[in-house]
Amino acid sequence: MASRFCAALLLVAALLPAGRGAAQEEEGRPQIFLEKQVYSHTAGGMRSFYETHTVEKGDTLWKILEAKAPLTPERYAQRLQEFRRANPDVADPSRLMPGQKILVPSGAEPPEDGKTVAYAVKKGDNLTKILASLGVPEGERKKYLTAVQEINPYIKDVNRIYAGRTLRLPTEAYFGEGPAPGKPPVVASAQGSPPEKDEPRPASPAAPETPQVPGDNAAEPLTRDVPSAPGRETLATGKPEAELLAAKGPAPDAPIVETGKKGPGKPPQETDAVTPPSRLPYRGLLSDLFNALGEKWVERGTMYLPVPTGGEVILRLEDFPVVRFSGGTEVVVDFRGVLPPRVREAITGNWPNFRVVSLSDAGDAGEMIERILKVAGYYSVKDGLVKPAVIGESVSVTLPARWIVQRTDQSLLSGDLVLIKEVPESPGEELLAVLRYARRVGVRVLPYAVDPKDKEGFLAGLGEEEGTPPVALEVPKSGGLPAVDFGLSVLGIPAKEGERLRIGGKGSAFQLVIQPERVFEAGGKKYVVDTGRMAAGVRAILKESGYTIFAAGKDDPGRQIFQRLLSAAGVSTEERSGFLLSGGGDAGYSVRVTGSFLSLPAAGDGQVRKAVLVRERVHSATRALVRDLGVEIVEW
Repeated sequence: MASRFCAALLLVAALLPAGRGAAQEEEGRPQIFLEKQVYSHTAGGMRSFYETHTVEKGDTLWKILEAKAPLTPERYAQRLQEFRRANPDVADPSRLMPGQKILVPSGAEPPEDGKTVAYAVKKGDNLTKILASLGVPEGERKKYLTAVQEINPYIKDVNRIYAGRTLRLPTEAYFGEGPAPGKPPVVASAQGSPPEKDEPRPASPAAPETPQVPGDNAAEPLTRDVPSAPGRETLATGKPEAELLAAKGPAPDAPIVETGKKGPGKPPQETDAVTPPSRLPYRGLLSDLFNALGEKWVERGTMYLPVPTGGEVILRLEDFPVVRFSGGTEVVVDFRGVLPPRVREAITGNWPNFRVVSLSDAGDAGEMIERILKVAGYYSVKDGLVKPAVIGESVSVTLPARWIVQRTDQSLLSGDLVLIKEVPESPGEELLAVLRYARRVGVRVLPYAVDPKDKEGFLAGLGEEEGTPPVALEVPKSGGLPAVDFGLSVLGIPAKEGERLRIGGKGSAFQLVIQPERVFEAGGKKYVVDTGRMAAGVRAILKESGYTIFAAGKDDPGRQIFQRLLSAAGVSTEERSGFLLSGGGDAGYSVRVTGSFLSLPAAGDGQVRKAVLVRERVHSATRALVRDLGVEIVEW
């Protein structure tokens, strides 16, 4: 049907007063009018709307179309076809120049005018049987099939439709016809029964005429495909991210992968079809690992990737999972390397955020993980075995991991550091304690184990920490009684407070009663604590009576008081640097400590306790880890 653009329509929006109460306030406010030019175009019984647009710096076709209405790959293919019909002089839509004037599909959906109806495709459907079930005579089905392609431009082959999609089907009104008197309208309902077989594909419909922008002298025929300039990649820039379409029904029965484009030496309608492997090695491990990494492993439904030059790639995700990374990269996982080269090129050549990773010749699960990580778009993926992560200084925990992942350049500052580490199927308790420690200090560790015989694996559970974090042991900075009480508590020496000492009597000339602040015994001696309040004569009498004065002035440093308590108790220290406390070798970790080691007097159970004096503040998780390894940390 011949058609032309109607005159420009003016869309006017007037800002009116909000209500009566605001009448006087709004009385003098001028009205504001917004105006844009919209052109209509009718062809084949369909009416489309276009708007003029002047390309600005940084514009891409995708951004322009997305601003009109949300896009999916399916809708993008339709909008691209409409754009090419309206702009036949634009040879390469991916290279729009600033200042260039183009016609853009408005993105508005056509009003329900009774010319089409919606139909949800079910498993087993085909168009011929659908039309027959809706009352279309056999002699008119070819006309209706042609109309279906006009109404649904993304359908490249009427013999191949897919469950879960919604089609628009023509009614008699679409052809400008009405039902005969007494005859029910054809295709009045969109509920049909499953078809049994396909009919031959009809010829492609004739292209409609070109809509004219006001000022153009002549209209050229619209073409369905405009080839790109030689040497240029069609839509090489500004392409959208693909949308993974969740299956609304069963996935198509066949083919698994296709492009909808003929290949060298192939008939025009022949497509690449791939039979997927029956069992994919390490699939469960990869799924669990990347989901735990915070990415999205998608393995249900069907993904449709339209190719701008025509056709589309169809992937059944049960057979070819996709990993959607937070940075925008999407990785198609080809476990057996069965995707034909032209299908791989169709995906990566037209969708720059997509990668196809073949795992067919991967030696083990580790190599599979590495291939996917390398194309994930992360800021950094490093070998954590050659240069392992080291946590802490005085107490340093070295945790070799197969990979150290930084998602962004700010990962170290934000704490978003991930270690992916292979562990035995049954990790030892000390290794689990180290892994829990890393988790508590903010380093994410994903430990995985593999079973090469079954070609599968799993993420190892770390279990829950038992008990509460140990109380921090920190020598008081100031002296006095707090420093004394702390030292005696660490050393396990009981102290007597408020005890009265009676000196003299029974034959002596006098009896002296003294109530010192603290009294304790250590190293076979009796000590009386003097914080500076005791008179010199009293100190002399106590010494003559067999007591030792332990001076602990308020101005004395707490560290100095603690050292004198150690000396009084006969506890010696040994300085060690980088002492291997646990792990090393093939253990998969190492815990090293720098500080002064000492053995504390036996506790109530008779066991000698070990401690280390470190000169920095220690995280509670570090303290818990070292305690689990049999050593108490004392900060001083």
